[in-house]
Amino acid sequence: MHGKPANIPSYATVVDQCHKLGRCRATDTNNRGAHIPLDKQSDDHVSDIWVKFGPYVDMAEARTQRFVEQFLQDNNNPVVRAPRVYLAFTCENNGFGYIVSEYIDGNICDERDIGSIATAVQSLITIPSPSPKPGPVGGGFIEHPFYIERISPICYESVKELQDHVNGILAVTGQRGGPVHFTDNVAKYGLRLCPSDMRFANFMRDKGSRIVAVDFGGYSFLPPSFFAFALTVDILAMSIAPKLDYPRSPDLVPLLNASGGMIPFGTDTIGEQMSFCAFLLPLAFLWILSSPYCTGIPRRLRSRLPNHPGTHRVPHYL
Repeated sequence: MHGKPANIPSYATVVDQCHKLGRCRATDTNNRGAHIPLDKQSDDHVSDIWVKFGPYVDMAEARTQRFVEQFLQDNNNPVVRAPRVYLAFTCENNGFGYIVSEYIDGNICDERDIGSIATAVQSLITIPSPSPKPGPVGGGFIEHPFYIERISPICYESVKELQDHVNGILAVTGQRGGPVHFTDNVAKYGLRLCPSDMRFANFMRDKGSRIVAVDFGGYSFLPPSFFAFALTVDILAMSIAPKLDYPRSPDLVPLLNASGGMIPFGTDTIGEQMSFCAFLLPLAFLWILSSPYCTGIPRRLRSRLPNHPGTHRVPHYL
């Protein structure tokens, strides 16, 4: 079946059904989602859909899932697939994002599936980026455990901007091991798909025993060191790491140091947290705080912070 199924409900019906069924239909795969049965009357209909929804669901995730699904299908990948995206939109009334996708009739993976998950992840991390811009497909905020709040404070327009931000954090926090050289590594390996939330709940096995990657909020196209970082975070990630072939990057250590350096401040934009300490620090340190890297974010990028008056997110559709 090609294109959107003919019986996909309207935007209004999707929103209404999600909020009626969401709590009782949520599964371990996503605690903010709804399984909605449909009336299938012909071959161009589907019998079920899955809708992921919530205030942090955005169109960048939907675009990334759609790109990955199509890439895997076009290349006839035998070991892993992703659910088809039928519809995605942001509701103007509540600001929630909604991703309407294929319902996967299968089981959530567990320890018995570690080998199959590793093979699936190996395929996923070889997918090249469709753009030189780091992040989700079409641009957007990066969701990754490097960030204290697990999401980037800005949308990066280039690998150089991401590199400058990380090096700025290293400079402000005084962490050793830097600087990072993302541009050099990307020139050699390219931006690759980075699954950054590797938990059993984000992988399923369908009725044909193929692994299905679900929940694409944690997927972005990033320099190789970001995937190496993600392998240090979750139990599943650490279990499959020895089974994977991926570029080893000297940027991993400074990337880990930069992330750890932000922990005492509890935020990815550390300027406000540092201001209180300024009363107790020497005047020389006050000069550092007023420098272009006082937040770790170069001055030219700060206008793109979400709380900046010139930056806002508007409802849109996919």
